[in-house]
Amino acid sequence: MAESPSGSEATAALPRPAGAVRRFWNGHPWLVDSVVAGVYLILAMFAAVLTPLSSGVWTPSVDVVFPAAAAIVGSVSLMFRRRNPWAAVAVFGAIAVVSIILGVVAEPLGAALALYAVFVYRSSRSGWIAFSILTLVIALLAPFVDGLLRDRPAFLFGPIDLISFVFLLIAALMGITVGDRRRYIGAIVDRANQLARERDQQARLATLAERARITREIHDVVAHSLSVMVSLADGAGALVEKDPQRSRSAIGEIGDVGRQSLGEMRQLLGALGDDPQPGEETDPLRPNPGLQEIPALVETFRSAGLPVSVRSLGSAPSSPALQNAIHRIVQEALTNALRYAREPREVVVTLDFAGSDVVIDVTDDGQPGPAAVSVGSGRGLIGIRERVRLYEGTVETGPLQGGGWRVRAVIPEQGGPEQEEQR
Repeated sequence: MAESPSGSEATAALPRPAGAVRRFWNGHPWLVDSVVAGVYLILAMFAAVLTPLSSGVWTPSVDVVFPAAAAIVGSVSLMFRRRNPWAAVAVFGAIAVVSIILGVVAEPLGAALALYAVFVYRSSRSGWIAFSILTLVIALLAPFVDGLLRDRPAFLFGPIDLISFVFLLIAALMGITVGDRRRYIGAIVDRANQLARERDQQARLATLAERARITREIHDVVAHSLSVMVSLADGAGALVEKDPQRSRSAIGEIGDVGRQSLGEMRQLLGALGDDPQPGEETDPLRPNPGLQEIPALVETFRSAGLPVSVRSLGSAPSSPALQNAIHRIVQEALTNALRYAREPREVVVTLDFAGSDVVIDVTDDGQPGPAAVSVGSGRGLIGIRERVRLYEGTVETGPLQGGGWRVRAVIPEQGGPEQEEQR
């Protein structure tokens, strides 16, 4: 088995942070450009004066005036080499053409600085295009300069075309290195910012999804508990004189349902609160209710006066998430029956696990009549549909012939969250 790479080898190397000097220059681009333009102006002026002196006679002729003027114009163009490097290249190209026409020597340093800016602040492709243009100008026009200056010194350091080409080549190589590193670091920073934005968006989406889930859970708990407690309270009030014992039993059931609901509410709202402080008493969080809690759930509805019977076929699914969804669907369907069924004689809950799909069927035989006024928030059936939709299942709800209501949910046992768990 191959050894795993160490932490330093497995992690991509990050660029070294800039030092104090680099941070200062990076934060003051205009100052950098001013220094570069100033240094170029001094060197160009020195070359403009030194070249005529090399012949032994210095006079304020075109050999001096034009290089000096070109140095001033070129230094100004270098001030804007970051924003528009192509303009600087055009300026130095024009200076080269005019120098050919006038028969004077144009120094190559300014063109090299402009070419370097194209590589760094535009792209390598643009830089090579500029390099080709300047090289072509040198190749075509430098021989004419050598011919015009045949009786005078070609240049301080050698042939004009060779020295200019060397300056441009060095500028191109340096520009490629600096420009590629600059663009690479910029791409890394942009990618990191994009990942940070995507992370924040995913966190917000996860928060909204969790809030929606908790809202559904709270609705199921509150709707079920309050409906059962209201029915028990009505029954206890009606039996307080006729059967005090049963009335006290119903009141006890109200307390049990209330305490159970408070526990579930505490469990759900605990996900939204802060971590417990040292010394605080907290109840242990219980798992979400599943199929084992359905008998106790049904018993609370029977205590509230709803004649519920449960039939189960086949082996129950092992997925806790699916069991919780089944529990909540049965709870909401029975809550609706308790609220709206008119004098039902039987409410049948059928849990069919025998086939490839899980089928939850809840029917009541309530008496026909005008529809009861809704006292809910309208989220009950929506919650059932949302839970079933997570498993790519279907829900059918509606009245039955002869009276009553039916809620039927079909959940593919191999779909949705359960499939994710098996993966």
